[in-house]
Amino acid sequence: MLLYNDENPIKIVVADDHEVVRVGITKLLSFSKLIQIVDEVTNGLELINSCKKFNPDIAFVDILMPKMSGIEAIPIAKKASPNTAFIMLTAFEDFQHIEKALLAGADGYLTKGVSAKILQEAVFNVMKGDRVFSKSILKLIRDRKMTYDETNDLNVSITKREQEILQLIAVGNTNQEISEKLNLSIRTVETHRHNLIKKFELKNAAQLVRFAIINSENIE
Repeated sequence: MLLYNDENPIKIVVADDHEVVRVGITKLLSFSKLIQIVDEVTNGLELINSCKKFNPDIAFVDILMPKMSGIEAIPIAKKASPNTAFIMLTAFEDFQHIEKALLAGADGYLTKGVSAKILQEAVFNVMKGDRVFSKSILKLIRDRKMTYDETNDLNVSITKREQEILQLIAVGNTNQEISEKLNLSIRTVETHRHNLIKKFELKNAAQLVRFAIINSENIE
């Protein structure tokens, strides 16, 4: 668990092209001395540069921004700042955007209608390594499970190593992070992910992420 205190606060970047939204988020998150807003940016390119400069713990990111969208920026920003957790904070509640965000590497997906309490709790939950979702988003993800649930379930036999990888996928780890935590090569991790996609008869990496999140409580 990461340690943070008044002298070592959680560093946050807020990325949204609407000033009112940025100011509102900053105000809501400034309730604690454990949190420090280190930068506010208005587009995806600025987000990437901010991550390079500040190496924040968390970035709250809107999807629709000028020059480069939040979804386009996240994979690049992750390379610049591998330890940063990226939480989408957006008005979009359709599954297409959710899936694209998760595939891009987002560690959470919140709607702009969430309460101050949920937003504040999300900060500390992500710092513990959890993924965070608005209730409406989590329901949508779980409802979509029905599109392939009849043919895919945890009755499929998987190895202990595959279980470990599935658990790490569920909490948002990238291939690089999984390889470091399990002391495996990235190629080996990619092979395990490919095998999991085949075993559960999924179509792509995005479905594997969704499947891992939905079934995280059942993976032992």
